[in-house]
Amino acid sequence: MSTSKHGPRKQSSTSKRSNDKNHRADRGSSSKAKKNSKSRPKQDYREGDDRKPAGGAPRKYKKNPSTRNDDTLDPIPGNKEWGGLARKGVLRVHHDDLKALDSPPEVKEELEPDELERREERKRRREERDRREEELRSEARAAIDRAHKSGPKKKDQTPRALKRKPITRGPMQLSEIQPRFKKSFGQEQGKKNLKAFFDSMRAFEEERFTDAGRKLRPLIKADHKIPEIYELYGLILYRKEEYADAADWLEKFRHFASSTEQHPVLMDCYRAEKRWNDINYLWDELREVSPSGSLVGEGRIVMAGAHADRGDLKEAVNLLSKGWKSPKRPKEHHLRRAYALADLYDRAGNIARAREMFQWIVSFDPTFVDARDRLKNLN
Repeated sequence: MSTSKHGPRKQSSTSKRSNDKNHRADRGSSSKAKKNSKSRPKQDYREGDDRKPAGGAPRKYKKNPSTRNDDTLDPIPGNKEWGGLARKGVLRVHHDDLKALDSPPEVKEELEPDELERREERKRRREERDRREEELRSEARAAIDRAHKSGPKKKDQTPRALKRKPITRGPMQLSEIQPRFKKSFGQEQGKKNLKAFFDSMRAFEEERFTDAGRKLRPLIKADHKIPEIYELYGLILYRKEEYADAADWLEKFRHFASSTEQHPVLMDCYRAEKRWNDINYLWDELREVSPSGSLVGEGRIVMAGAHADRGDLKEAVNLLSKGWKSPKRPKEHHLRRAYALADLYDRAGNIARAREMFQWIVSFDPTFVDARDRLKNLN
């Protein structure tokens, strides 16, 4: 407002109306600004501050401060062009390695002597079972290989059976082995030879056949009538697949011991040499003496294999299947007979019966030789 000598100047009506309009416009704009301030978060920038604008509705959940320690945790390693999942996997492995290094060493459990002895006994039994299974597998593979390699042969080409004294009496009643070694070799030499015999037996059980034969060879050259020496040396040569020499020493065992205990092994040696007449003679002798069911069963398996080698699968199947009944609690010789019979059924083309026999074997012993694989192939 301006003043003059004549007092305050009256505003004109036109200027007054324009002032009223401006005043209303100012009030309208201020009211709109208040409304907009309710709908939008207030932005307040401070001079020289480049942070995000303050204000806005508070977060519902407040984020906890980060517990990451950049001094101990490495950034995600790897090529940046890799995917995030691959880089995090590498990071996790790296941190697990660091954790394993920082973890305290494990304390070994101290066991009582009885518990240690029980564990050693269980370990020894497992090793013995594995060794026996591997032995059965090798015998089965050798028998199958001989069967595939051999073919039918005419009877007139078969060598004549050896001349033997028949076993008319029971097996020799063998006394303790130490006095017999002393009687055959003398006091001092008997002790040395007895130690060599037991060392050879231990090597044979551990399947070190060459070492076993080397330890026993001096006893073989000596003149004596101890059947156990001939028996062990014959078995060593048999496991080395020297069948002709093995048969010679096992024949000596049969003669001096008057025993059919090694007849199945002796028959198998002659089977490898295709001496069918000798096999027939030993099989008849074994059936006549009938020392035990398991031993006769082993001889039956070899005899059936001999028929199969000559191409007579029907006779082989008849021999093994005659009187066969599936026992409720089968022993090892039952499983061996069932396996041989299943193999003959497979070779003869009777797949259904072969599958049935292999299934029966697997139901009692899934790890017996390769019965599970044979069954899988038949299915």
